[in-house]
Amino acid sequence: MKSTLVAESVMIIHFIAGLASLLYLPFIFSIVILVIFLSAAGLSLGIRARVAQLLIWIFEWGSDVTDLPEEEFEPEQKEEKQVEETQPATIKKRHSSSDLRIIKREHSEIIDNKLQGQDVLKKKSTVSVLVDDTLDFISAGIESIIEDNVTSRFSAEQLPSWNLLSRTKYDFQHISPKLTVLWILGFAFRYLILVPIRVCLFAVGMTSMVLITSAVGYIPNPTIKKWMNRRAMLMCMRIFSRSFSSIVRFHDRQNRATQGGICVANHTSPMDVMILSCDNCYAMVGQRQGGILGFIQKSLSKAEHHIWFERSEVNDRKAVSNRMREHVEDPTKLPIIIFPEGTCINNTSVMMFKKGSFEISATIYPIAMKYDSRLGDAFWNSSKQSYGEYMWMMMTSWAITCDVWYLPPMTRLEGEDSIAFARRVKKAIAKAGGLVDLEWDGALKREKVSNKLIALQQKLYFERLSRRTSMCNDVTDESIDILKASRIPPRASSHNCQ
Repeated sequence: MKSTLVAESVMIIHFIAGLASLLYLPFIFSIVILVIFLSAAGLSLGIRARVAQLLIWIFEWGSDVTDLPEEEFEPEQKEEKQVEETQPATIKKRHSSSDLRIIKREHSEIIDNKLQGQDVLKKKSTVSVLVDDTLDFISAGIESIIEDNVTSRFSAEQLPSWNLLSRTKYDFQHISPKLTVLWILGFAFRYLILVPIRVCLFAVGMTSMVLITSAVGYIPNPTIKKWMNRRAMLMCMRIFSRSFSSIVRFHDRQNRATQGGICVANHTSPMDVMILSCDNCYAMVGQRQGGILGFIQKSLSKAEHHIWFERSEVNDRKAVSNRMREHVEDPTKLPIIIFPEGTCINNTSVMMFKKGSFEISATIYPIAMKYDSRLGDAFWNSSKQSYGEYMWMMMTSWAITCDVWYLPPMTRLEGEDSIAFARRVKKAIAKAGGLVDLEWDGALKREKVSNKLIALQQKLYFERLSRRTSMCNDVTDESIDILKASRIPPRASSHNCQ
């Protein structure tokens, strides 16, 4: 009797599992087919945007739910909480990572203003200036020890509220039973519904891109070949973007580069190219690889001109510049997309642009990219995550949301060198994307501060002393020669002592 009941239970479980699979698999495949069709046609039903709005509303609601009883709040916290509750929901704004910083960097900003010559130019005694600056330097140094303005750009952006992802829960200590239930439901939805669909879409996109670009390479007519490659790449990149549930909003599309030229953008993620390629086609620049990546590079090069360098050419700047210049000067080729920062930044700031791409072309097409990290942080910390781990993290996120601004083309001014041109373009990108404009080199992510940067700061302070004190009258020719030995490009104020 007992064995009969066990056998019947097993049969019932197998029946339910079979019935579920009959309903589950057709549901998944039907969604995949629908998404592929919409991607090929460049259409959207708007479902992702509506779901994203619903999720953000849930996250904001969850930020007010804690396990703390009312009596555990301090009187000042209670007053702040009451004020927030009385404010209408329509004016509740999203906090950025700069709003969540630990301290106010008042003395650091004072030092920056002094070094850049923005303080009041009034002559004082050398002793009083040195004492006053020393106190500011000490305070700014303590601020940097607590929270500096550079290394924080190489870690994930802080979130104003928990987004129900396990990887971000460590920043939020008070998680209520209600949020726990929502997390379980969200976990089941992401791993049982979204992940299977995304994996299928990614496989379809990769296979389609390799097969179609290989086939397009055999078309003899260059006009038809270029038209087919554009349609194929747009379709494949849109399928790729749907495999991460990407929500991309493009602004000022009339400023897109159409024929040749160099496009530069701030860099956050390896997916930056995928995001931009959903709206336009670009020629890629990189080192020639082997294995699967090399096979993909060959397939892409059959359909369109891309620039792949051999290992022996990577350190030869002249050879790289010549090949890029030949590509840019040919109006029949695709515009080149370059990320002058040289490394991924966490999308809160823009760091120093390398001057190489600004020496090649006098006209640059700037692009500003700003990700919304509330549904999923697109930043890739390559020092802590492998590429496979990063891709899986993106696959299991809610969505990738990004705004892209096409800025009007910028031309190098008469007498302007490549460094000044790069700074001007960087400033425009930072302003358009609402990012912090930093002069620090992104190479500090893995390297120590170079002697050149140290010498630059010393030179700036020497110039400040020459403006504020009578120190120049006592400076010897030997001191000026030492300053020149730093090989830093001179500024107008550096001639005050000569």
